[in-house]
Order: sequence, then C-alpha cells, then structure tokens
Amino acid sequence: MSMLIPGQNQLAEPAIVTVEAFEDLLAEFKIFVVEYVGARSPESAAKLKDSLENESELLTLALEAFCVRLQTHERKYNARIKQMLAWWATGSNLDARLADMGLERQLLDPGDPAAFPPVPAVFESDDDARLRYYLAPHAPAAGSRMQYRREVFTLGERPAVKVETAAGVVTVTYTFNPDGYAAQVKDGNGRRTAPGEVMVTVLAREGDGTPSGDLLNGVRQHFARPDVRPETDLVTVQGAQIKNYKIRVVAKINAGPDSGLTKVAVQQQLQAYADSCHRLEGRVDPSWIDYTLHSAGAVQLQILEPLAPIVTTAFQAPFCTGVEVEVDTL
Repeated sequence: MSMLIPGQNQLAEPAIVTVEAFEDLLAEFKIFVVEYVGARSPESAAKLKDSLENESELLTLALEAFCVRLQTHERKYNARIKQMLAWWATGSNLDARLADMGLERQLLDPGDPAAFPPVPAVFESDDDARLRYYLAPHAPAAGSRMQYRREVFTLGERPAVKVETAAGVVTVTYTFNPDGYAAQVKDGNGRRTAPGEVMVTVLAREGDGTPSGDLLNGVRQHFARPDVRPETDLVTVQGAQIKNYKIRVVAKINAGPDSGLTKVAVQQQLQAYADSCHRLEGRVDPSWIDYTLHSAGAVQLQILEPLAPIVTTAFQAPFCTGVEVEVDTL
C-alpha cells in the first residue's frame, strides 16, 4: 500500500462537499413547491405548475435566485468542512491539526517587532507544515524511508532521551537541541545505497538549496544519536546535487489591456511552479509551463527553455535560476 504525500499525490474532494447541480436543484424545488401548494389547493397548484414552466415568470426567476443563493450557502459550509481536514486546511486551522500530532509551525525568521515599520516573523508554508503532519505517524517505523525523511524534517525537535539507574532510582533526562537546524531544511530523504548503508540527502531553504557545512554537521550529529539511527545502518550525509535550469517563454495575447499586467502574472505563476518543483526528485515539465501560460491568458506560445522535462533523482533537486517572459500582442 502506498502512502499519500501532499505535493506528490492528488486527492479528490470528499462527497460531503459536493454541491448539487443548479438544474437538478431547480427541478427539485419546482416539484416541492407544486406538491406543497397542491396539498392545500389543487387548483392553485395546477396554475403554479404552468407558471413555473415559463422561465420569464417572476416566480420562476425568484425560485432560480433562491437556488443560486442556496448553492452559495452550501459552498461556504463546504469550505468550512474542508478546513477541518488536514489535506485542505490552511492557516490557523492547519495549526490546530498540527497540534493533534504535538507539532507546531516552524519559525524561519523571527523578524524584528522593534523596527519601524515592524518586520513580521516568517513561518513555514502550509504545504511544508502539512507534509510534516503526514510524516509524523511514521516515527515508529525505524529504518524506513519515511522515518529517515521525518528525522531530516525534525532535526533536534524531539529530545535526546537518557536513562540512568542508581540504587533502585531510574532517572530519565530529556535534552532538547536549541540550534534549530530543522527550520533550515526544505527537503530531505534517506536511501539505501548498499546493504547496511544509507545516504541521507539534505536540501536547504536558502539560495539554490545547497546546505551549509554547519547544517550538514547538524544533520550528522542528529543521525549519530543512538535513538535515531538503527544500529544496522551506516549513515552518510550529503548535500543535494543542484540541477540549474532557466524558464524562457514567448507568449502572444489578443489585443486589449496593457500586456505588462499579463507578463507580471505569468512570471509570478511560473516562479511559483518553479518553487514547487524545488524538491528532491523534483520534475519540471514543459507541459505544466504550457498550462500555466494558457491559464494566464496566452493565445499562442513558444517555450524556449526547457525544451524537455527536467528529471532529478533522490539525490538531486532542480533549481530555476530565472524566469524570462516576452509578451507580444497579436
């Protein structure tokens, strides 16, 4: 059985948030109204039925408006329901789900509240927090791929446990690592390269993802702990191999508003796509770039780079060095 991982898998929305089609809802209410009136006045019900079959009748328009309002009401409640599910939860709702696992959102930059204007603190994104939520239950699976990945994401967040006994007294000491290396890790994994040998690869958040020597040392120290590394594994830690690429496109749009607005929108969307691919085993596909450009309003397009999919291994990550967009008007 495979594991669903946010960012790598897509999950269909549950049936509970399905909104009934407008036509079906309208037909249902017409029948209900006619039956309701017919129970009291059959003659009025017959006239009402004829009236509702005429789309220009005021009563029919009022019933259609009611159905539209009901659909809007259902969508609002459905959005609240989805916020109770970790796969779709965002913001403070996701924080509440993290708390179920004893987790909290990582602080990436404390900011400066004393500055003018104040610099707000920066926390990890919903996507990163959601991934750690789904990896948390795999803590007991020692030596598994998911366990290694979880350990990379939670460096020093769980204490080192030391048990000592003396004269019938058992002392358990929990020591937390104050260095906060976990906040510097964007992605990581563990892969068995030979019997009894595991390679742990780390992708950093800063720059192109190449981890600093200090971060790699922190990871090595973490996996040297007796309560982290299985005794049967020889663990080696390395930084991710970065595969640089650039996105260059030419898009043509229909004559109309200032093309500069479309250019900004395309650049932002392409950069967001590149950021989502900046992961170990990330894949950059021209078909997604094509989709993004058409979604931003392009009528014709030409992708100059990359011309072929960029595929990386478990030890590599793609990094976009720049997004260049040229927008022409037809």
